[in-house]
Amino acid sequence: MKLHVKSLITFVVLAGFSGAVVSQTNKETKLKGPYLGQPEPGLTAEVFAPDIVSTSGWEYGVVFAPSMKEMYMVREVNADTESEQEFVVYELNDESWNERVISKRVGTPTLSPDNKIMFFGRGYKERTKDGWSEMKRLGKDFEQYRIMRVTSSFNGTIAFDEAISEGKGVLRYSTLKNGKRTTPKPFPKQINTGTWNAHPFIAPDESYVIWDGHRGENADNSDLFISFKEPDGSWGEAIKFGDNINTPDNDFAAQLSPDGKYLFFNRNGEDRNVDTFWVDAKVIEQLKPAHIKAFMANKAPKGTAYQASGSFRDIPLLDKAFTDTSPTSDDKSLSADELSLAKDKTDAIIKLAEEIGQGEHGHYDSLLIAKNNKLVFESYHQRGRYDLAHGQASATKGYTSLIVGRAIQLGYLSMADLDKPVIHFLKKIDTRKLAKGAEKITLHKALTMHGGLTINREKWLEIEKSPEKIHGQKLVQTLLENSATISAKTQTYNYGNFNPILVMSVIDAVVPGGAKEFIKSEILDKLNIANYKWDTHPSGLPQAGYGVNLTSRDMLKLGNIVVNDGKWQGEQFVSADYLSKATSSITDPVEDWIPEEYRYGYYWYNAPVKVNDKTYNVSFAWGGGGQRLIVVEELELVIAITGHDREDKIMAQISSIVIPAFTG
Repeated sequence: MKLHVKSLITFVVLAGFSGAVVSQTNKETKLKGPYLGQPEPGLTAEVFAPDIVSTSGWEYGVVFAPSMKEMYMVREVNADTESEQEFVVYELNDESWNERVISKRVGTPTLSPDNKIMFFGRGYKERTKDGWSEMKRLGKDFEQYRIMRVTSSFNGTIAFDEAISEGKGVLRYSTLKNGKRTTPKPFPKQINTGTWNAHPFIAPDESYVIWDGHRGENADNSDLFISFKEPDGSWGEAIKFGDNINTPDNDFAAQLSPDGKYLFFNRNGEDRNVDTFWVDAKVIEQLKPAHIKAFMANKAPKGTAYQASGSFRDIPLLDKAFTDTSPTSDDKSLSADELSLAKDKTDAIIKLAEEIGQGEHGHYDSLLIAKNNKLVFESYHQRGRYDLAHGQASATKGYTSLIVGRAIQLGYLSMADLDKPVIHFLKKIDTRKLAKGAEKITLHKALTMHGGLTINREKWLEIEKSPEKIHGQKLVQTLLENSATISAKTQTYNYGNFNPILVMSVIDAVVPGGAKEFIKSEILDKLNIANYKWDTHPSGLPQAGYGVNLTSRDMLKLGNIVVNDGKWQGEQFVSADYLSKATSSITDPVEDWIPEEYRYGYYWYNAPVKVNDKTYNVSFAWGGGGQRLIVVEELELVIAITGHDREDKIMAQISSIVIPAFTG
C-alpha cells in the first residue's frame, strides 16, 4: 500500500496530541555523536538513520531541538496487529543518545528557533525548567483551520497549513505585533498555487519558505518547492527542488536543521513506508537566484537556531566587520535611515567599526547608532550577528530600572513610594524575624546600591541550593533574616546583585500577574521585542541584575525611550520624573574599576563627554564584557554596543570618535 500525501494529511490531523504523557524508561542505544552518529549526506538525499529511525514501517516529522541535544519524531508501532502511534524523543546524555517514548497519538511536533516553544498544529507547549508546559492554544483566529504543521522564525512569525479535502488548503502566516498574533494571512499565489500545499517551513530569518504540493500538469505526487524573499519584501516565484530530492514518490515536510547544515524531509515509498531523508543544505543555496545572492551578500550576518540556543563561545568569528551606513528595517517599532554626516565623520565611524572587527580595540561584537529615533549605522564584528540576542550582563540592571519607571507610569507605584521600605510592599513578610534596621532599605536605597545587606557569601550559596527557602517573597524574608544589622554604616554604595533582586521583588508584588508577565506584556511586547532571553532567578523571579539577552537593535529601542524622556512612539511609556532621577547623578560609585568621572543614578551611569568647548551629559546602562546602551539626550543619539572584552575600554573611542561626529 502506498501512503499518499492525501492519506497522510488525514492521518496527521486525526493523530492529534492526546495530552496524556507516558514517561517510559529510557531505551539505551549505542548511538554517539552529532545527528545520532550518522554519516553526513552530500547533495543527493539519503535515508536518515536506516533501521534506527527509518525502518520498514512509517516514521514522520523528525525534528532536532535548537540545542541539538533532543530529536523528536512520530512513528507507527504494532502495524501488523493493533496499529498505534508514538511520540518519541532521542535525548543526548553523556555523549550517548537515549530513546524515550513521551506519549501516544501525537501530531507533528516542531520547535521554535529560540528553543522555547513546541508547536502541535493549533496547540503549543512552552519549555519550562522541568520540561514542557500544559498544552496552550494559538488563539481563536486559528481554531477555524485544521492545521497540520506550524513553523516559526526568530521574530515569532509562524507559517502553517490547512488540511482540506481535495487539496484546496491554503498556506498562511501570522506575525507578532506588540506581543499579539496578527490575523492569519494567506501567502501569495507564488506559493498558493496548485493543490495539496502543506507543511511550510519558514526560515529562522524569514528569507525563504519551503513547502510541498502538487503543481504542474498531471501531477499526482507531492514535490518540494522553495520561494525566496525578494529585496522589496515580496515572495519570489516558486522554485522546484531538483531530482536529487524530488522523486516519483511523495516528498514532503521539509525542515532545516538548527545548525543550518542539513535539510530533513519525508518520503512516502511503497507499502506504507514513510522514511526520513536528509541532504546537505547547500541545495538551498544552489537554488537561490543570482540577484538574491547579491542582495544577501550586503546584508548583516545572521546566526542559526543552534547558535542562538548554544554557547556564545561556540559562535564562529566573522572574517571581517560588517558595516552599513544605510540600514533598512521591516520592524515598524524601529525605523531606519541613512547616516547623514560629513564624509570625514562617516569615514571615521566606518574605520572604527573595521578596527573593532580586527580586534584593535578589544573584543566587541556590535556597534549600532540611532539618531532622531532612527537606526542610521549598523556594524557587526567577531561573534556579533544581526538576529542573535546577546548577553547584556549588568546592563540588565538599567533595564530593571526602566521596569520600575514603567510601573510608576501605569500607577502601580508612585514617586513617593521610592522612599518607602521594600518590606512595605511585601505583605507576606514576617517582620518579627528580620535583621535590625531592615526597614531602612527603601526602594531608593536599593536602586542606588545602598541597601546595606551584609550576608556571608558561602552561607548564601548554600541557601540558594534550596529554592523552596527563597521562592517568591521568601527570598526577601531569607535575605533579611540572614543579614547583619542594617545601619548607616552598612548603607553605603556597594555594587552587587542583592539590591536589584530586592527591587524586582517589589515589582512582582505590586503589578498584576507578577513581574514575569509584566515584563513581557507591558515592556517587551509593547516594544515588539520577541527575540530575547530573560533568565529566572532561583527564587522564581525574573533576573534583575544580569541574565538577559537582547539583540542590538532591540537595545536601541530601550535607548530611544530614554532619549525621549520616557516616551515611546509619542506616548509616555516610562515616568518622565522617574527617568530624570534614574539617569541623574545621585551617588558616586566608588569601585576602583569605575572611572573617576562616572556618577550613578538608579542603575544608570552618567558621565561628561567634552567635545571642543562643550560638555555633553552621557547616560548609559553598562554590563561586563562591553555591553553598553548609551544615550546622549541633547543630541538625540543612542548607541548600542555588545562585546566579550575583559578590559572593556571602548568608551574612549565612543567619546573621541562617535559622539563628536554628531555634534555639528
